[in-house]
Amino acid sequence: MSDFGSILKSLRSEKGFSQEAFAGKIGVHVTNLSKYERNLSIPSLEVAKRMAEVLEISLDRLVHGENIAQDTIEDIDLLTLFNKAQKLSKKQKETVKDFLSAFVLKADLTQKLSK
Repeated sequence: MSDFGSILKSLRSEKGFSQEAFAGKIGVHVTNLSKYERNLSIPSLEVAKRMAEVLEISLDRLVHGENIAQDTIEDIDLLTLFNKAQKLSKKQKETVKDFLSAFVLKADLTQKLSK
């Protein structure tokens, strides 16, 4: 996580946020944001999640500078759907998660019952 600060600063700048504006959106003091960007402090997981949400990126990208999920999800159609789902409203995302959880649970139960 040694590059976290430079990754954060770069992503924030790409989105056109000043430090003050971004700090306000994620609910931290600008001094704390400055410390994160200079690798003098590490944000809590909750703050990092808010950063990723405001920047509209994954936590993988925020922490590592890349989307590790793209390396682990082999089905390109599924990956594309996940990327599109990330842009849905919070309520719509919850619906997608509920549906996917129910579908996976049903598949798991069907598999276990067929043994």
